[in-house]
Amino acid sequence: MTELLHMQDNYLREFDGRVASISEGAVVLDRTCFYPEGGGQIGDKGTLSDSKSTFQVTDTRKVDDEVRHICAGIIPQGFGPVVHGSLDWNSRYECMRFHTAQHVLSRYLLLNYGLETVGNMVKPGESRADYQQVDHITEDMKREVEAGVNSILARNLDIAIRFMPREEAITFLQEAGYQVRYLEMVPKSVSEFRVVAVGDYDFASCAGTHVANTGEIGRIVIGKSKNVGAGKQRIYFSLSRA
Repeated sequence: MTELLHMQDNYLREFDGRVASISEGAVVLDRTCFYPEGGGQIGDKGTLSDSKSTFQVTDTRKVDDEVRHICAGIIPQGFGPVVHGSLDWNSRYECMRFHTAQHVLSRYLLLNYGLETVGNMVKPGESRADYQQVDHITEDMKREVEAGVNSILARNLDIAIRFMPREEAITFLQEAGYQVRYLEMVPKSVSEFRVVAVGDYDFASCAGTHVANTGEIGRIVIGKSKNVGAGKQRIYFSLSRA
């Protein structure tokens, strides 16, 4: 099992770990701060180095309880045994800003329009999220949502991470108005949930990476939207520092 260092510290950029296995261009370590693709967020990139060589990590994936660092080039079996990992911090930090922005956007749409989040993709440059029940999103609605979300981001809300026993977390999130039916899909073997709180505005179960304060996000800019199924619309958004 790979220890997931990002679960406790989203700002950790470097770490040391021991090689557990090497196969098919992937390195598995006993611990990592690289985020593995999941929950709609892309996997981290960066480098892994031992005393002799450095390899580019082009993607990070989780398979069962192992985190696989997908590397460019042929990894020798002698790589390690202790390696130093370093994130592509620009890419990671963009994901952190976008992921927290998506939480606020989704909460705003739920509270003000009754829309439920049914999917998302968090990545640098432009991210997206899918919502139901809605057949069309007008330009006027986009501008209203954009202004509303930006007013919340401008409140400089602190983001807190808590770990809660499963049943306690479900009750807490239900009382906070979270879409708890998705939590019931989590395997019963998961006894502890990671709860991300955006000030007193949004509470969600999430394993992704987030900024420490909404003031780091900047402003959201809502772009195009499109139909992705009966009663479902996809919203694309970017972020601006201005």
